[in-house]
Parts: sequence; C-alpha cells; structure tokens
Amino acid sequence: MLLTLDDTQHANFSGILASKSLIRPPARDPRLRLVLGNVVLFWQDEQVPHGIEVVDGAIRAVRLWSDGTRQIVTFFWPGSIIAPSALQRYTAETLTRCTLRPREDIVAPEPSGTDQALQASLRLLAATGKKSATSRMAWFLLQIRQHLPRDPVLPNACRIVVPRNDIADYLGMTLETACRTLAAFRAQGLIDLPTRKTICYLNIPRLARIASLQSESGRA
Repeated sequence: MLLTLDDTQHANFSGILASKSLIRPPARDPRLRLVLGNVVLFWQDEQVPHGIEVVDGAIRAVRLWSDGTRQIVTFFWPGSIIAPSALQRYTAETLTRCTLRPREDIVAPEPSGTDQALQASLRLLAATGKKSATSRMAWFLLQIRQHLPRDPVLPNACRIVVPRNDIADYLGMTLETACRTLAAFRAQGLIDLPTRKTICYLNIPRLARIASLQSESGRA
C-alpha cells in the first residue's frame, strides 16, 4: 500500500503552498515553502502547472498500476527540479521535511513530467536491468551517497532518508532481499549501519567494483 495522506488531507502543490498548517515560508526567502514528510505534492494524472525546485529534503516519484501495485520511478534530491506537466505520470511524495521553491519561470522547452519519468525509468533499466541484487544495491548506495545529509551526532555517518521498502521497490527486489544485502555489505566491511537510519561508507572502491558486475541469472 502506498503510504500517503488521504484525499481529505491532500491538495495539489498550489493548494499546499497556501496551507499554513503544512507550509511555513522561511524568512530568508519568501518564495521558499516548508513541507512536512509524507505529504503528497500531487497525484498521478494530475495537472502540475509549474516546476517545483527541491532546495532541501527528498521526494519520491511513484507510479501506481491498475492492480494496486506501485513502482518507484525516481527520487528527487536537493537541486532537482520537478518538471511541470498537463498530465503528470507519477505521484510525488515528500520522504522527509522538504524546502521547496515554486518555479513558474520553467516553461517549454524544459522536459515535461512525462519525459522526466520516462528518462528516469530508462536510466534505472540501463543501470540495473542485467545486474544481480548485490550489484544493484551497490549501485544504488553509490548513487545516493552525495545526496545523503550528514548525521549530526554520529561521526562519518550519513542519514538514510529512503526507507528500506522504497529501496526494495526501486531496485525491483523484495524487502527481505534488500535487508539481507545490506547486512551482507556490513559483514564484508563495505558499509556500517550504526542505526537503522544511518550509514557509513567504508570501502567505496569495492562497492564500485560490485556495482559494475553483471549477472546472467537476472534480477532477484
């Protein structure tokens, strides 16, 4: 099941911008809007009239299928811009507390939300389509490393802002496989997991070598 607010709590991004209960503009820039975690910015097949710049935080893009299943298409990190679309092809949800900036200046020929989702899916397929679960996990950890915020308490640790079930959905594996692979990486000295929500990268070159491997057995 998709973890979101229900319809009575959701409005499109334009409505969210006006909601004082969810958004508080920081004094340094009146255009910035602060959104809590687990908030739907817009639904799949909804119109998104203007771009949304992610200043801080993390957002997931989720494609919902008719049988009730879902596929995480991509993640948006600080510096990303969610492109506008007359008919958006995914649902966007905040993973964490986010600082966002509306970008009414973004118009054609910028890529539409549909193009953005398609390009993200193609990148994911190219990177993971022929890899084992181990290689896919190594690739993912390297991809998100530069985006993870530092933990304020634990030295050399970053906060994992993506839940494990989202990691599993994104990489096309079961939750059990995702957890088992992370535990194996920890046992091999590639990473450390001081807490469930933190990670330390201990051997990046070896992670990169694992990420480059392909498997004839296909996906887990």
